[in-house]
Amino acid sequence: MIWEKKKILVTVKAYPERSRKHGDVVCTIGLTEDGDWIRLYPIPYNTYIVNKIKKYDWIEVECTKASEKLSRKESYRIRNGSIKIVDDSLSTKKSGKTNWTERNKIILPHMSSSLEDLRDQYGKDRTSIGLIKPKDVLEFYKKDLLQIYSDEKAFQQSLFGDKIPEVEEIPHIFGYEFICDGCKEGKKHKIQCEDWELFESYRKWGLRYGNVDRLWEMLQQKYYNYMMDRDFYFYMGMFSQYPTWLIVGLYYPPKIITPIKPKIKTLQDFL
Repeated sequence: MIWEKKKILVTVKAYPERSRKHGDVVCTIGLTEDGDWIRLYPIPYNTYIVNKIKKYDWIEVECTKASEKLSRKESYRIRNGSIKIVDDSLSTKKSGKTNWTERNKIILPHMSSSLEDLRDQYGKDRTSIGLIKPKDVLEFYKKDLLQIYSDEKAFQQSLFGDKIPEVEEIPHIFGYEFICDGCKEGKKHKIQCEDWELFESYRKWGLRYGNVDRLWEMLQQKYYNYMMDRDFYFYMGMFSQYPTWLIVGLYYPPKIITPIKPKIKTLQDFL
């Protein structure tokens, strides 16, 4: 087996899932320093907790091409214990400061034109990751009733003595309805959203507000109203068992506002 060392910008952390074979794991998507999309799976959940890995950290990892059902071209599995953070300048700081300008320089050049384009690419070379900007987001929706989760997370002891929060299984009930630039007239997409931040908001805000109506109001405020005021993109990824596309993460830098230059007045303006 050949292990490759890669430097990767973490762009997506899917919500942790329980695997019969691997335990609590996280699927991670990123961009290599060469500008290629990559999927790392499975990464043990406690690797993120112990190493304090955040989205938009640059990490270094030893990995090898994964053998899987759909032969997705970006899929790799990691060598245990090989992940380390090498640069955290692009992750959000405790102060809330985010370097969107530098993130955009790396991420936006890799945007695809539409979900239709990604589907075409999958047929050609098994492309299974992409970034798209929806032409119009029609709705942020839920497929089932909301619920309030437990008061506190349970903790388990890791092999290294650290206390690791147990993964709370949450049904995947959220999604977006949207139109792509490549959509035929009248066609819309309704795609399930797997964003970790969304799932954590659902769990934590339920505890904070204690009311499912208020909870849904706040989720709508953040994941629809707020996003519509941003420069909004979807990270797209293909499900491992069937060629079905999912929204695996959200990217929402502020809109770039071009400053209006004041008109230079001439003598004629005063006459």
